Amino acid sequence: MKSRREIKDDSGSRDVDRFEQIIADRRFADNILLTELIQLHERTKLLERRTEKLTSENEQLRNELINMVRSLDLASRIDAMTGLANRRDIMEKIDREATRSQRHQHPFTIILINVDKFTQVNNTYGYNAGDDVLVELARVLSSCVRNEDICARWGGDEFLFLLPETDSEASLAVASKVLESISMTEFKANKPGIRITVSIGICEHDPAQSVHECISKANQALNLAKQGGRNRYIIAR
Repeated sequence: MKSRREIKDDSGSRDVDRFEQIIADRRFADNILLTELIQLHERTKLLERRTEKLTSENEQLRNELINMVRSLDLASRIDAMTGLANRRDIMEKIDREATRSQRHQHPFTIILINVDKFTQVNNTYGYNAGDDVLVELARVLSSCVRNEDICARWGGDEFLFLLPETDSEASLAVASKVLESISMTEFKANKPGIRITVSIGICEHDPAQSVHECISKANQALNLAKQGGRNRYIIAR
């Protein structure tokens, strides 16, 4: 069944065809109304062309608006300094993973990573060098996880991993890789390069607890790692 717009367009096309038939018909050559009909027909065609142009421009503007909204939404989910997911984006992903985990009975683990004595880096080398360290650290951390894992900047000098379908024991391999990779990296923010260490807190999500409780327990484990001498990981119990 045709829509009202399609029916209207068909009717308009038939009217235009009828006008052209009359104009071409020699029987109406001497009719005093023919000149007005021709002028009206020309104006109609001009308006049709303008309408088509406006419709095309409107569709183009609509597409540009959609793309701009998508770009703004993406920008609001990316940490400007490191290019990683930001806190807003990772929280949404964690919430979705918690729902999926509950539905399919799959575990997932949260890992919090904090740079040890980062204030000393800023005080010794300057805040620009400190920012450079965080940017390079983000690159190192991203190389330590799988494609399906999410590496995010949690805030300041703290980062968060979301490891889907991974229990706390399996996540130890990731934590060990992080410590090893950072120990082998000389951060080129300064000459000679800067050496840093990190402390890590790990918590496997319990379906009986909220996402915020899981993150809080990972943070508590991270604090224990710092109290235990830093440059290590602790699993929340």
